[in-house]
Order: sequence, then structure tokens, then C-alpha cells
Amino acid sequence: MVGRILVGIDGSKSSWTAADYGIYFSKKLKRPVVGVHIVDIRLLETPFIEDLAGALGFTTYADITPKLKEILDERGKALLDEFAQRCREAGADCSIAQAFGIVANELVDMADPEDLIIVGKTGIHNKFAPLFLGSTSEAVARKSKCPVMITTDRFMEIKNVILAFDGREKSVHAAQYLNEIYKDIGIENLTVITVFEEKSEEKEKHIKELLESNLDIPYELEFLYGYPDEELEKFILDNRNKYQLVTMGAYGESRIKELILGSTTSFIIHKSPIPVLLVK
Repeated sequence: MVGRILVGIDGSKSSWTAADYGIYFSKKLKRPVVGVHIVDIRLLETPFIEDLAGALGFTTYADITPKLKEILDERGKALLDEFAQRCREAGADCSIAQAFGIVANELVDMADPEDLIIVGKTGIHNKFAPLFLGSTSEAVARKSKCPVMITTDRFMEIKNVILAFDGREKSVHAAQYLNEIYKDIGIENLTVITVFEEKSEEKEKHIKELLESNLDIPYELEFLYGYPDEELEKFILDNRNKYQLVTMGAYGESRIKELILGSTTSFIIHKSPIPVLLVK
């Protein structure tokens, strides 16, 4: 059973789409949605503050920091008020929360294992991503102890879903998670995609047995052959107008193997034109 739905709100187009999905899931699952705004403390500590102070005419760096903090705090409150208004108009059960800190860390710390976090792929501070060492959405997905949905800039009602399934533990968890939400969300079609580098009847049989044991809802199974990242990306892109959600296990490889070979999860997060739901 899904607990709360936590939505990261930063004022970007992507975060307002995430808000729409949060309200959508709240009403479908009959669970509360929480709009969360984190004032990123790195905006108060990074070198560009000195340039900003000079441009605004502040004589010392210290003059601008408290004022900027106050401005960011007020901006966050205004964003959350707008989120709450959207919730009330949609008839969703919602609350709001605000904090200062590192965005990914604070958002993850607020969530319980049974919750669902929804964040936009591209945040308001995306242009500072190189300075901040990676995207917030990916950091949340890596650190979270609960499922994370990463949205694009366009809301779509979820009817047709892809499950990327490789037979490992986290992909099994993704299948089981769909069992829980399938009926309430109103999913009409589920397509399971498994990619092998080469054809293997033994491996295909193993995948079929795992799905029969762990997926309790109707589905179609399709095997693809080649490099998993490339084949999965191609399938999603070719069918972007048919499906509204990709579900997969989050970061199934060891960190060492990911460092050497890369991560399918990270690749799909960045490449998918439709939202991605990651299950631990």
C-alpha cells in the first residue's frame, strides 16, 4: 500500500507537471499528497553570490546572504501556496512542507519506505547542474528508500505502461509494485520488455517463470536483443505516443560496475521522453 505522495516543487515547468501527477496519484490511490519545497543552501554558499552582490550594489558579501535567504524563503512559500490552491481545486487531500538544505537529501529524509516521491526531470536550477554535481532528480532516485517517479514537462493520464524487466531483484520489486497500483491507477495495458544481448531459450524461460510468479496482472511480454540501454531506449522512443510510463528497478548494478559500464537506470532517466517510475 502506498503511503504518502511527496512532490518536489521548485517552480519549474517540470515540477508543476510533477505536481499534476502527484494530485493525479493522490486522487486515484486515495492517499495524501505533500508539496515539498527545499531552499537549496548551495545557492547561499556558491561563488556567484559575490557577483550578484556586486551587481545589486551590496558592499559586502555578508549583506546579501540574509536578504537572499529571506527572498528564497518567501518564494518557496508562494510556490507552496499555489500548489495547495491547485490541490483544493482538484479535490485532493494535500499538505505542504518547506525546509532549507541540499534538495535531494532533504526530500529523501522526509519520505518513508512506503511513500512515493515524484520529481521533475529538469529543475529550476538545472543550469547550475555542473556546479551542483549532477541532477537533483537522479540524486533523489539513487538515495531514496521509496519508489521515485521522474516526470517530463507534459502530463499524460496513465493508461499504457512499460515494465523493463531483467529478472533481478529490483525489477521483481517493480513488478510487484505494479500489482499494488495497477487497478487503482486504471492501467489498461502493460507491456513487459526484456533485453538480452543474444537469444537464449533458457534465459527466456527463466524470465517467463519469474513473471508468472511475481506479476498478477495481465501483460504482454516482448524480448529484444542487443545492448539493454540502446534497445530499451529505442523501444521507448518508437512508442512514445502509445505509452505514458516506464517502470523499472532502480540501479540494479553494483556501484563499481556502474562506474565502469554505466547504469541503465541513469541512461533511461535522461533519455526517456515519458515519465519513469523507479522501484527499489
